[in-house]
Amino acid sequence: MATFRDRIDAGRRLAEKVKLPENSVVFAIPRGGVPVGYALSVSKGIPFDIVVVRKLPIPWNPEAGFGAITLDGNVILNPDFKEYLNGKTVEETAKVVHREVIRRNEVYREGRGYRDLTGKVAVVVDDGFASGYTAVAAYHFLKRLNPDAIVAVAPVCPVHTKEFLERFFDAVYCLVESRDLPFAVASFYEDFHDLTDEEVLSYVEDLKERGLLYWEEA
Repeated sequence: MATFRDRIDAGRRLAEKVKLPENSVVFAIPRGGVPVGYALSVSKGIPFDIVVVRKLPIPWNPEAGFGAITLDGNVILNPDFKEYLNGKTVEETAKVVHREVIRRNEVYREGRGYRDLTGKVAVVVDDGFASGYTAVAAYHFLKRLNPDAIVAVAPVCPVHTKEFLERFFDAVYCLVESRDLPFAVASFYEDFHDLTDEEVLSYVEDLKERGLLYWEEA
């Protein structure tokens, strides 16, 4: 049986368990991390932002990734795939995905830049960490904004991925730590549909009305 009804349920249950300092800012990884981050932000009353990073899909298995790319074009590669992908494939894939990352920043965040995070704790949120490389890309991007700390939070992740993420983040919290292989985030949700831009924007609009959008704070 699935552990969570949907991403909102997962976010609310996460909010009940995880303790975050008052100076936290939620940074959701789109699209799936947005409703989880929304529920966490609303439940905790802490500001919300979107860290626009995206996995680089494996050509023969697009659901999986061989790394991730940030808004500023920084590519984080999983060394496990080094022998299977040539430089041209990596470059071409990164170029295509980067265009989508830029588009998402335009659509979801109105093309805004990112505010300095001095004195803040950045909380990277997704609907689940699989390989962890998208979260690591988010870590490297947010690190440049000078937060006091960066933590990673998700409803579910494999035990080995949590251990991997702990090499980078100041803290890592997963509500469910799985030892099952193969691991699939979707298997923990009753409803794990692909979100649309419109759904993401509906969460953003609600957060705006609540005064919780970090990029709009004075």
